[in-house]
Amino acid sequence: MLGEVLVFFYLASAMVISSLLAVVSRNPVHAILWILVMILHQAFMLYTLGSEFLTAVQIIVYAGAVLVLFLFVVYIINLRREERWRIFVERSSLGLVCFVVFLYLLFKNLAFFTALSPAFKANLPYHLAEATNLQWIARYLYSHYLFQFELIGVILLVVVFGAVYLLRKLKEES
Repeated sequence: MLGEVLVFFYLASAMVISSLLAVVSRNPVHAILWILVMILHQAFMLYTLGSEFLTAVQIIVYAGAVLVLFLFVVYIINLRREERWRIFVERSSLGLVCFVVFLYLLFKNLAFFTALSPAFKANLPYHLAEATNLQWIARYLYSHYLFQFELIGVILLVVVFGAVYLLRKLKEES
């Protein structure tokens, strides 16, 4: 029990610290790398909570696809340091207002969730003892939605080819 609590507090503190470092980082590439650290810690926290599927989705979708997209955007835009600092100073009051609203909603939701009865129990159409939840989700998705998975794979392949083509075209022009 104590080990689980220590792992939770380590993961939570690492996520908070890496998120703060991503926000205050002046270099956009460093900020994206700090976000990657936060996403990996979050995925491991999901794994410790028994959600293997969400762990896999977190790593594949967010760490793999979204952060690569962010890196492409950062390299394509290539903002100068003066422009970044000017935009940050102009919008700092908006960020403060958003932060206060976020804190209000966070405490409001925490009060709501602590008032809920702990007698919640999910009514699942299967027994968890037979297999892990990742195996149940995979069986369901691949038996009912196989065509959609194949279609998404083809679309992602076309997106990768398009990104490579655009980057090659940009290199030839410069």
